[in-house]
Amino acid sequence: MTVSTPLFLAEPHSFPLGESLPPKNVHAVSVSIPTWDEIVRYMKGDKDIHGKLQADYPRFYQHALVSKLNNAVLARVEAPQSMRCMIFPSKDGMKRCGQHLRKNADTAHSIQEIKFHLIQDSSKENSVWCRFFSVLFPEKSTKYAEEFWGFLGDGISSRHAEFCLERFTFMSSLSLDATFRTNSTCNDVEKIPAVPWEQSDSETKDEIKNLISKWVTSNLPGQDPVRPRDVFLYPKGMCAISALARSLVPTSPIASEAVVFGWPYGSTPKCIKGSGFERFTFHDQGTSEELDQLEASLALGRHISCLFCEVPSNPLCATPDLNRIRRLADQYEFVVVCDETIGTFVDVDVLPYVDVVLTSLTKIFSGGCNVMGGSVILNTQSPFYGQLRAKLSSVYEDVIYPGDAEVLLRNCIDFPARVQKAGRTGMAIANFLRAHDAIAKVNYPTMVASTPLYEQYRRPSGGYGSLISIVFKNPNSAIRFYNTINLCKGPSIGANFTLVLPYSQLSHAHELDWAESRGMAKHIVRISVGLEDVDALIQRFSQALTEVERFEHEDANGGCSHICGTN
Repeated sequence: MTVSTPLFLAEPHSFPLGESLPPKNVHAVSVSIPTWDEIVRYMKGDKDIHGKLQADYPRFYQHALVSKLNNAVLARVEAPQSMRCMIFPSKDGMKRCGQHLRKNADTAHSIQEIKFHLIQDSSKENSVWCRFFSVLFPEKSTKYAEEFWGFLGDGISSRHAEFCLERFTFMSSLSLDATFRTNSTCNDVEKIPAVPWEQSDSETKDEIKNLISKWVTSNLPGQDPVRPRDVFLYPKGMCAISALARSLVPTSPIASEAVVFGWPYGSTPKCIKGSGFERFTFHDQGTSEELDQLEASLALGRHISCLFCEVPSNPLCATPDLNRIRRLADQYEFVVVCDETIGTFVDVDVLPYVDVVLTSLTKIFSGGCNVMGGSVILNTQSPFYGQLRAKLSSVYEDVIYPGDAEVLLRNCIDFPARVQKAGRTGMAIANFLRAHDAIAKVNYPTMVASTPLYEQYRRPSGGYGSLISIVFKNPNSAIRFYNTINLCKGPSIGANFTLVLPYSQLSHAHELDWAESRGMAKHIVRISVGLEDVDALIQRFSQALTEVERFEHEDANGGCSHICGTN
């Protein structure tokens, strides 16, 4: 299958602060933050920075369309000016948000939960999707509400918010508090717009699950094909993680412990830790020594419910020893969960070693950088299969807005070909960067200590992926590199265009010293390689490294070594 490269990628380049990535896309899931100082100020909540952003990663902020729906709710119920709002596609998401706020903020009596829905006769599709659940809370609790929105991902999508806004006048509200019960302001059912999707919602989602089940099925002998019924779709990758984690919390406190093994994406441990387990352990190095410690404690009677890991990890590209973890899981009866978002269904074959596979479909599965999604895939040969399927099925609610599913399906059709192309380019760029004297470390599956482990789980035709991270010998050189490189710069990975980001400065901005003490350098730079021409990309990296060389030469000869923005 050929890969079509979007027009704006023909000549890869950086964009001004605040430009949505992809450019001019109202539903973009990344945004241009082109200098190191702007990243630092962004994470400090600088209003001058945030005021210029046309987009952002949807879990990091309230999209303009979501904010507009928030304001419509506040206006409809005549809420006090000090109240704020967050909106969810599910009642469960609303309830969890309310619980989080009551637990963490002294405002329990001020929190209101309101359902909006159509009451007029309308099409089934309008009735199902023209509803949402809102939490109203005092402005002083905003920090805790944003924390919930970011770590768990339950919030409404921008497309779903847009859909509801177009029908808001036809919607009524329900609440335990009569003050917040309102009637629709328009009752002419003939004026309710038709739904904007063409294919039935169930058919679209079935097609996505069919593709995932085909691609994730193991190549190894004796492995059963994955069935579409064992693929559960979620609106975001973090929704998939949190839903699964909640389902793994046991009723007995004895085994109520979750383990995260290896250094995963920054929000993952926070999400799992907040899912309801009595205990949480983070083995952040993912080494054989830490497996020794785990095994020794299990042998002494420790009970754990589950272990989460990544293959390979984001952004260090490390691979855990899944064979040994599987043996321990079989012996001590705990669930193994692997997030293979970076490895992809195309490059790695992890299913035989784990009970559950997690994936953020937002990333390279979509590639379009314009829609969110996540999946949970159950291994039918897992000893926990029946238990896991029953538990997930009993609580599962399909809240993926059909318009998002439609975009996701359209984007993912050429997924294998895109993975292969981006992987070949990623390998070329990783080799190019490794040869440069200014760079102390290149993290890529072929260039880290766990390379032999990655090889064990790589498919026969699989590659090594499109994610790279680098650490410069001189931290200020990392800043010069980032400020100079003429490529898209912002959050997210797996886009069809290359994205560069000073990873720790965003994901660990409030814990930089701790993260560095555990091996995550403050000045690590993450590179997500896209579909652009490999020679054009290497030229961009070469130009940025030439600037690094010039800076280091000036510094060595007594020039100004300070670069604004380092911390």
